[in-house]
Amino acid sequence: MSIDFTQRSDNIILVKKNVLPPARKGRPPSEMAASHAAIMDAVYALLQENSVRDLTMEEIAKRARVGKPTLYKWWSTKATLVLAMLCERMAPNLAMPTVLTAEESLRLRVRRLIDAFNGPFGKIVAGLIAEGQSEPAIRQEFFDQLVSPRRTATIADLQRGKKAGELLPDTEPDLLNDAIFGAIYYRFLLHSGPLTRRFGEELVEQVIRGHRSGDARS
Repeated sequence: MSIDFTQRSDNIILVKKNVLPPARKGRPPSEMAASHAAIMDAVYALLQENSVRDLTMEEIAKRARVGKPTLYKWWSTKATLVLAMLCERMAPNLAMPTVLTAEESLRLRVRRLIDAFNGPFGKIVAGLIAEGQSEPAIRQEFFDQLVSPRRTATIADLQRGKKAGELLPDTEPDLLNDAIFGAIYYRFLLHSGPLTRRFGEELVEQVIRGHRSGDARS
């Protein structure tokens, strides 16, 4: 009796193993990358036609040919998705070479930011900042992801220039940075005057003139 029972038990176990569903595999990395690129393309294209406020997740999903659950799986809100697109598509254009003096680096940063604001990303940045006025979380994310890293890098460049003797010992790098880039954002958002490369060059010259050391002036 014990032998028969053991055989039947083995048979039952085998049957149960056979009816288990096969393990599901995740989406291939190449397919995920293609979907990600399609979503970024859709966000960029739609924001050339509509404002950030009018953009909807439904439109993005339709244009990218993905389901809305896919969007919400990766980005919790429309604003975080727009910000992700900016970080991916605009931020690399603001990257800096490392072998420059502090003033050269500053002038190049100013020129590249002005070029970005005058290009197709400018409208998107302005729309996201506008959304942030009523949504503090959006404003904070914009600052943390797009503004803060570049502000920190610029201040570090100016601090390096101060230590190297390019700038006077009493120079305050954070105030110098904010005086220049604050004026750029002011003109960008309020259209108080043309936002041109010439404006950027004159702005840097006016602000940094009183901070150059004697050696840098010569």
